Order: sequence, then C-alpha cells, then structure tokens
Amino acid sequence: MEKLIIANWKSNKSVESAQNWVRELSEYIANSKFDSDVATLVLAPSFPLLSPLAENIKENSLPITLGAQDVSSFPMGAYTGAVSAQSLQEYGVEYVLVGHSERRRHFHETDQDVALKVRQVLDAGMRPVLCIDEPYLLSQAAAIDTSVYSNLIIAYEPVAAIGTGQSMNVGAVQEMNKRIAQIFGEGVPVLYGGSVTEGNVAEYLLVADGALVGGASLEARDFTQVLAQL
Repeated sequence: MEKLIIANWKSNKSVESAQNWVRELSEYIANSKFDSDVATLVLAPSFPLLSPLAENIKENSLPITLGAQDVSSFPMGAYTGAVSAQSLQEYGVEYVLVGHSERRRHFHETDQDVALKVRQVLDAGMRPVLCIDEPYLLSQAAAIDTSVYSNLIIAYEPVAAIGTGQSMNVGAVQEMNKRIAQIFGEGVPVLYGGSVTEGNVAEYLLVADGALVGGASLEARDFTQVLAQL
C-alpha cells in the first residue's frame, strides 16, 4: 500500500536553504531506488516558501507534492493576516495540516476553529490532514461533520513525543490507530507523527499509513535516510 510521507518544516528555512534542500533531495532521488509508487512525498514549508518551491519542484520534475502547515478558518475576504484555502490551492497545494498541536498550544486553536479549517480546505478541493492527540480525539471528532470523515487524513501526534526525541511505543500507536479507525471509519488513512526518524519510521509504517516528519525533515540528508527505510 502506498504510504504518505509529509515533511513539516514548521517555521524554518530561508528561500536559499529551502532550494538547497530541494536540490539535495533531487540528487538523492536521481541516484537512488526511490519508487514514487511506494510513497507520496509531501513538503509542507512556511507560507512564504510556497511560491519559490512550487517553481523549483516543477523545474526539476520532482515527485513532490506541496502541502501547507495551516490555513485560515475564513474564506477570502477582509481578514488581515490570514491565508485562505483558495490562495493555497492556487499555489498547487494539495494537502493542508489542520489542528497541529503547536497551533493548539501556541495559538490557542479550539476544536471548533479546526473544524472550520477542515471545511475551508475541503471546499477548496484540497485534503485536510487532521492532527489529533488522545486527550481531544473525541471532542475534535464531535466538532466535525461526520459526512466529511471519509475525506480526512488523520495524523496521530502524541504531544509527549513531538520534538522531544522520545518516540511512542509502536504497540501503543497501533492501538490508538485502531481507536481512530473506530471513530472516523476504517478507510480513513492514519499517519503517525512524533519524533519520527530513520531508526523508527519502518516500524511505524507497519501500523500506520504514513508519517508526519518534523525535525528529521529539516536537513535533506536526514530526510533521505528516512526515505531509504521505505
């Protein structure tokens, strides 16, 4: 089954360092046995990097899809500082992270905020990647219209494992993924995110449909080592 691997750069990189990353990844793909039929690669940079990276990826004919780390809960309009789903779609974005734990913690996003973002992403023809942790699994599910569950991708990201280097036990991830499937439906893809590295990604992919990679995606060399385990 094809896996979904999302590189989440968070609030990192300049245009130059981002383009260097793409160049290094391009060299790896050209000189390796990477099979795009095995995994879909999604790169989620900060908003200002979307345009230059879209051009870079196209110029190099790379098997990389653009993602976004967030989106406005409102459509286009008089919402100063917001980035609408329609704007993201015009840059070729296909996947959008919604409800990441860092958005919830630092920007005080609520379940209802996230539900509104899910709707905006879907209305713009993109795929929402809904980030979930156990404490708010049920409340977040309740805030989203059940009719759109089948269009979601779920990313289980235990807060205790994000950026800590303390990865979650694979057995515990499997049990949580079963619970997520019971709530959102058996056919909804479930990714794992939380200190994913080259040393553990293969195990996680035995029980998940993909991975949300943070720190290990910042350097192209580290990310290629993750890809080498697929």
